[in-house]
Amino acid sequence: MQKNTLVGAAVILVILAGTVLYAAMRPMPAKAPTLPEGGYTEHAQYYDIAANYATSTPLSGNANTAAIALMQSFVADTIAQFKADGKFGSLTSEDITMMGFDKGRKETLNIVYLISSLPRTVSYIFTIYEDTLGAHGNTSFHTFTFDTASGVPLSLADLFLPGTDYLGKLSALARERLPGVIGQYGDAAMIASGTAPEDKNFENFFFDGNNLIILFSPYQVAAYAAGPQTLRIPLSELSTILKPAYR
Repeated sequence: MQKNTLVGAAVILVILAGTVLYAAMRPMPAKAPTLPEGGYTEHAQYYDIAANYATSTPLSGNANTAAIALMQSFVADTIAQFKADGKFGSLTSEDITMMGFDKGRKETLNIVYLISSLPRTVSYIFTIYEDTLGAHGNTSFHTFTFDTASGVPLSLADLFLPGTDYLGKLSALARERLPGVIGQYGDAAMIASGTAPEDKNFENFFFDGNNLIILFSPYQVAAYAAGPQTLRIPLSELSTILKPAYR
């Protein structure tokens, strides 16, 4: 009995020691930076970062403050994730040689944004470019759309009348039109996968004039060589399912 107790205690100590060792060796996640006014730049030994972000919006009062905080938090988190993924603080000599850092190569993160402003909505369209020294860099999007009357951020579902199959409609329209938009790089299987009726596939949206614009990052609906894709849907084709404020 005493022997079993001693064995059990030894096992527990081994587990605890392993846990402590793992925690000590595990790289700490990068802390999200505090963003200054006017943009963020950082030039380090192994990476370069440049980011632009909104410091004011047409929204009023607390809505303006909340919108700025939401977008700047996204930018700060993206920067922190880039640093964490790069593991720049724990690179071995082999890592440095393999990545070409010893020859002056650097990883890159660039974040820029555009604004699309209409009487009822204002949208901020962020383009994120990352080059982590693979075969090529990659581009992704993240959009924020706000209702100018209430100041609240809008999800895709917020645009449509309750109970309507807006995802089915968007999916059908995308599958019908993207082959013509993409052209020679069009692939039916990729289009079908990237336009399945799920919110995540249509989450990067904004209004531009009388159109609802959907952005697709490279690889979502076409090969990398085709680049990112833009789908323009006239609001008149969605009028029966859009809420009156957004028609």
